[in-house]
Amino acid sequence: MQVFKVYFKVMRGSAVPLVINLGIFLGIAILFSAVAPKVSVANFEATKTPIAVVNRDGNTELVQSFINYLGRSYRLVSYPDNEESLQDALFYRDVEYIAIIPPGFSDAFISDKDPVIKKITVPDSVSSHYVDMHIDKFFNTVRLHSLYGKAESKTKMIAAAIADLDIDTQVTMRTSGKPDSLNEPYSHYYAYCAYALLAMIITGISSVMITFNELNLHMRNLCAPLSKRNIGLQLAIGHSIFALGCWGILMLGSFILYGRDLFPSGLIPLYAFNTLTFAVVSAGIGFLIGGFVRNSSAQAGAINVIALGMSFLGGVFVPQQVMGEPVLSVAKFLPSYWFIKANNAISGLSAFTPDILGSIYHMILIQAAFAGVIFVITLLLSDRKTGLLSHCR
Repeated sequence: MQVFKVYFKVMRGSAVPLVINLGIFLGIAILFSAVAPKVSVANFEATKTPIAVVNRDGNTELVQSFINYLGRSYRLVSYPDNEESLQDALFYRDVEYIAIIPPGFSDAFISDKDPVIKKITVPDSVSSHYVDMHIDKFFNTVRLHSLYGKAESKTKMIAAAIADLDIDTQVTMRTSGKPDSLNEPYSHYYAYCAYALLAMIITGISSVMITFNELNLHMRNLCAPLSKRNIGLQLAIGHSIFALGCWGILMLGSFILYGRDLFPSGLIPLYAFNTLTFAVVSAGIGFLIGGFVRNSSAQAGAINVIALGMSFLGGVFVPQQVMGEPVLSVAKFLPSYWFIKANNAISGLSAFTPDILGSIYHMILIQAAFAGVIFVITLLLSDRKTGLLSHCR
């Protein structure tokens, strides 16, 4: 096992870039886990948009009831009736909607006239439409009670309208089966594993292959008592152990960082299978690069282009959901695309049904097919290269 022993001696020379890549990855994972809280779907809580109400009609009963009604659905911000202050409030987004109630509004409304509440909104604000809906809902309800109600006084009429408006619909958030874990930190951790596996495994394997493919050493190996098949087998064992080691370190990191939530999820076998398959893909790419780059500068350039390019196009750093169709059409020819697609399917798993699991295994199988094709191409090109060298000798 002379080649096998030399393998890990050569690997020591790549210890620094391997540790750097692992440190960057773990740093990103820890940072994300610290700043990204879990998203819970257990309860629904409406968002309260900040608005301001400028009352120029005095403390009339209708206006006060209206302001109290808006205060239930929106966050009322008090501002003086000053044009400059109100403009500043909108500019700095302290409020998104300003309702100005003109003088004599209540008397005009009770007299069946159609007074108008002036509004000033943030340009293109979606929330302003909801405020308009609540304003119209309040005054339409009051008008209906004024026209068709049996209230004996204005106070009872407004109270009856408020009682109708107090009826709310209770919202209950439900999920089928297991809760969706797509927003769990460990889901993003395993997605980022694609970049870590590519960078680490390609760096290690290609470094060894560059050393063994150095012209003088390669020529000496051809004259050695060990057969080419024996040398290749020992290199393959070394590549496998190294790739498994990188995969094991990343899996161990996930257990340390997210074990409390990860173990109860029951998703570890699927995550492990998916990342292990992609580790095999990364080993194939490293084997391919190592066979054709000649020095560390070319190696570093190739690793950066491949690892970062596949990560961005595959959806590691940019979610696939926001990518355009042309980009996704190209990304489908990359194994990283299917790794992320499988990772998202695992993270969103709510029930372990045969159909859902079958689709996940199908995505993992596609990655394995990529790995097989890469290894076959590398071996064919390697045999051709060896034949040329033997002919030259």
